Formats: sequence, structure tokens, C-alpha cells
Amino acid sequence: MLGPNGAGKSTLLRVISGLHQPSAGEVLLGGRRTTGADPVDLARRGLCLIPEGRGIFPTLTVRENLWMMTYRGVSRAQVEERAVARFPRLGARLDQPAGTMSGGEQQMLALARAIVSEPAVLLLDELSMGLAPRVVADLYATVRAIADEHVTIIVVEQFAAAVLEVADTAAVLVDGRFVASGRPADIAGQLSGAYLGGASAPARDHASSGDGAR
Repeated sequence: MLGPNGAGKSTLLRVISGLHQPSAGEVLLGGRRTTGADPVDLARRGLCLIPEGRGIFPTLTVRENLWMMTYRGVSRAQVEERAVARFPRLGARLDQPAGTMSGGEQQMLALARAIVSEPAVLLLDELSMGLAPRVVADLYATVRAIADEHVTIIVVEQFAAAVLEVADTAAVLVDGRFVASGRPADIAGQLSGAYLGGASAPARDHASSGDGAR
């Protein structure tokens, strides 16, 4: 999901994850209506949100951050093993306070903490925020690899170049409404107009209210 600041991208993720109630419409996950569901229940059923700003606990060690995911029945040893297998760099940081790592390493930790519990749906909000382009490219390569393991991933990004190369489907959200959606290659040519409020009429045929998600 692409769009300018204030388009409603983060709000939509919070609606999907149960943190905000929609004013209309409904949320369907795996064909099941989840509108109004308890966020804790959704998390236990496999929905995981990495919020804007990474959402790690900076004063806890990397190891302690990972242990947070044992609530899904995964042992501490399994959590650590899976995280380090995906991000070997974290193996040397397990006893380091998470807040003292680089921004890229903190985002690795946020991703690792999400995937060790083997989620069914992963929601990522502004993964690239504050990171160097090379780091962003590496992180999105990992995101693509996770998606290839049959995990549904919804990514919110303001900067299209960071994510279009790894996405299967792209949608542009402006003022709470989808103004374009389709294959990334098709969407790329419409981004400038959409961000400036000039999306073409045919693109708006794909629009939805933005109040619910399917």
C-alpha cells in the first residue's frame, strides 16, 4: 500500500489488526470476518503487526525482545534459533540492549521477532523509515523471501521505489480511498498523479472506501 502522508495507510493496518474499529465495512482474513475482534486473539491466530518505528523494547536485550514471542507456544531456544538463522547478525547481539543497535539491526530484530512465531499474516508499516537505501533493499529481499514461504504480507510504504520490485500487487491510498491497484509495473506510471491528487478515472474503478479491508 502506497500513498502520501496522511492518506490513511497506518490507520488501515490498525483496523486490520483490530487496534482501531472501522466506521463502516468489514475486515475479512482468510475468508473469516474479523471486524471488531480482540487484537490479542488476532495475534494468537497468526496476525502480526510491525508498527511504524519498529516497536521493539529498546531497554531490553535482543534476546529478551525475542522471548516476547514465546506467548505463541514457541520455546525460548526455538525463538532464538529461528531468529539467528534468518538474521545471523543478531547472533552476536543477543545480550546487547536493543536500543543501542543500528537502525537496520533494530528493524532486523523487529522482523525476526515477528517471523519466529510463523505468522499467517504479517503487516509492515514503513519498514524503510530512517534507513539507508542499501539496508532497505536487504530488508525487502528478506520480506520477499518470507512471502515466498506462503506468508501473506501487507506492506505500507510512502516511498514506492523501496517496495515495488518485491511486491506482487500494489495499491495507492489517497485521502482514505484506494485510487489505483494492480501489478506494480502498471501502478508505477500512475503514482505521480495519484500522489498529487490527479489519479485517472479508470484507476478509480478499483477504488474502495478504505474503511474496511478484504
